[in-house]
Amino acid sequence: MSQSVTKRALGEVRLKVAYKRPEALLSEYTRSIGRGGVTLQTQKNIPVGTRFVFEMYNPGVATPVEVMGEVVRVTPQADGRHVLTIKYDPGQDRGGLDAVLQRVFDLQESEKLRRYARIPLNVPAMEEATPFAPPFFVRDLSRGGVGLEVEAPELPSSVKVGMPFLLEMELTLGTLMLHGEVAWTSAGGPEVLPTFGVNFNTLSPDTVERLEKLLSLESMPPPPWRARICFGMDAVMRVP
Repeated sequence: MSQSVTKRALGEVRLKVAYKRPEALLSEYTRSIGRGGVTLQTQKNIPVGTRFVFEMYNPGVATPVEVMGEVVRVTPQADGRHVLTIKYDPGQDRGGLDAVLQRVFDLQESEKLRRYARIPLNVPAMEEATPFAPPFFVRDLSRGGVGLEVEAPELPSSVKVGMPFLLEMELTLGTLMLHGEVAWTSAGGPEVLPTFGVNFNTLSPDTVERLEKLLSLESMPPPPWRARICFGMDAVMRVP
């Protein structure tokens, strides 16, 4: 990834960021939009209300993905610098985003490694039914399943192959409830967090429609993104 600030005119700042792989671009896009904003440090005192345009490029896609932002707070630092708090807006122009999504789908289809193409999501998820459960993160999603990461030294005892699983997210179209079973697990290592993957069961037509809208990033929830997960009988009892 490389970046550069190009120009500032009429209260607008453009920041160009290049990514070698379209998946890396999408990962940063979903991470940024999911958080709802970002903080940047600058030597200049950029005023509140200044518009930022983040242009995200991938060499295989001609049109950049644009994320709009607005400075909502400026915090002076002791060293003379300033910390900007920028609130994001995905914007209305989907040309670049649709092109990057198609590039990801085309590349994964040509690799023929998976039945369904997957996209990165970067969504924090909590297992509300279990006290002191570690944080989970939804890392990727497809029509056939979901991959998650666990912020813990080892996988919880509830995460084992064959265990029923349910993921819930609130979208603009309503609640998305994805049920399935744990298909594989990885214990991780010294510098690698434990991960696991889930294969979805047969989903209702309404659920499939909501899932498709999320995969195309057309029905994203309002930030900050959050998800709920559960395992075993808790998951079975909550399946619609």
